[in-house]
Amino acid sequence: MASDGAEARGSARNNRLLLIAVAAAVLLADQLTKLWALRALQDDSIHLFWTIRLRLVFNQGTAFGLGASLAPVITVAALVVSLSLIALTWSTPRPGVAALAGLVLGGALGNLGDRAFRGDGFFGGSVVDFVDPQWWPVFNVADAAISVGVVFFLVLGVRSGVRGEPLLGES
Repeated sequence: MASDGAEARGSARNNRLLLIAVAAAVLLADQLTKLWALRALQDDSIHLFWTIRLRLVFNQGTAFGLGASLAPVITVAALVVSLSLIALTWSTPRPGVAALAGLVLGGALGNLGDRAFRGDGFFGGSVVDFVDPQWWPVFNVADAAISVGVVFFLVLGVRSGVRGEPLLGES
């Protein structure tokens, strides 16, 4: 029994490291690609394939550019959600949950950083977006990580519910 407790603590510690590593990787990739976009796309766009192009856009709103006038409120809400996500998943014994939390957290921190440091006033900055499919709103690496993380959280949640297992508890 004592070894089960030690094993669970070790698993939770490893999953914390996984959460932090995934979040850091997403944050780094997001910020590096945004720096590149700010330099390379300042005066032009780049056509990649089909309808996909790279085009620099500054988004003061939430996803899809909605709510630009509420940027400070949205930013505080995103910060609260990020802290709640950490609190809920910090001791998870499930590596999949830790990895998905890292995706969402890293993306949220990337966009929060833009709002905090790329503008004037209290969280009045704009998020740098640059991937433009032309049939979907322009987005960035952080947005993609958040979207993938949330979709897979939903999939895991449904699967856990069907199996009668708690999403955040023992698998």
